[in-house]
Amino acid sequence: MPHLLNVWPAVSRRLASAPRVLLLFDYDGTLTPIVARPEIATLPEETRRSLTALAGMDRFVVGVVSGRGLADLEALVAVPGLVYAGNHGLEISGRGMEFVHPEAPAFEASLAEVAKSLERELAEVPGIVVDNKRLTLTVHFRGAPDRYAAQVDGTVAATAAPYVDAGKMKITRGKKVVEVRPNLDWGKGKAIEKIREDCGGSPLPVFFGDDQTDEDGFVVVQDAGGLAVYVGLTRQPTKALHQLESPAEVGLVLDLLARLDQP
Repeated sequence: MPHLLNVWPAVSRRLASAPRVLLLFDYDGTLTPIVARPEIATLPEETRRSLTALAGMDRFVVGVVSGRGLADLEALVAVPGLVYAGNHGLEISGRGMEFVHPEAPAFEASLAEVAKSLERELAEVPGIVVDNKRLTLTVHFRGAPDRYAAQVDGTVAATAAPYVDAGKMKITRGKKVVEVRPNLDWGKGKAIEKIREDCGGSPLPVFFGDDQTDEDGFVVVQDAGGLAVYVGLTRQPTKALHQLESPAEVGLVLDLLARLDQP
């Protein structure tokens, strides 16, 4: 898996030759480092400036595709002219796109019940966050001592089990997070397909991500002839064919993209 910066001359020629490019990024762990609590994952100002510059160029359609709730994502990134896809693409907004998966709102009441139970069951675990994002639910335990990881995971699984067994919900896992999501055939890959379709003209898709929930996005992008970039150490298993090591390197690539047409 080549490091993107090592093959940048060839990649930049490919991007420069495309009439339009759809640039999509995960947020946590991709545009900004993973932190103990989700509310303190702030976007570096240099990254925000680069995203703003790219969004102002006719060549690019720029967006962020995240497991965060849509309003939270928009507030954290705060760049006009972007496409924002929250809750793993169950809700999308920006550049004339306004979408909520038609089946997702029916799960709100059940997710609220699960969240209330988890807040009670996990009240004694230090450093966790039960984040009810309305259309999905995430339990963050990055701030908890490692010895609680199995307890948190098991409690989430047990609490959601009646809904999972009934085929109504599913559990997904990431970097010290456990998620309860509607059991719908929808994720970041389907969201990327929809965004690309709504853009018109089949722009060349490029997607940067760092976690398990980004993998279906990598597949969709590469199947469409685009570029998928895994952000993390090379030893991690991924379907992406290119790699960067950190959000700091993503920032370097953003700067290079903003200067793509310069001699």
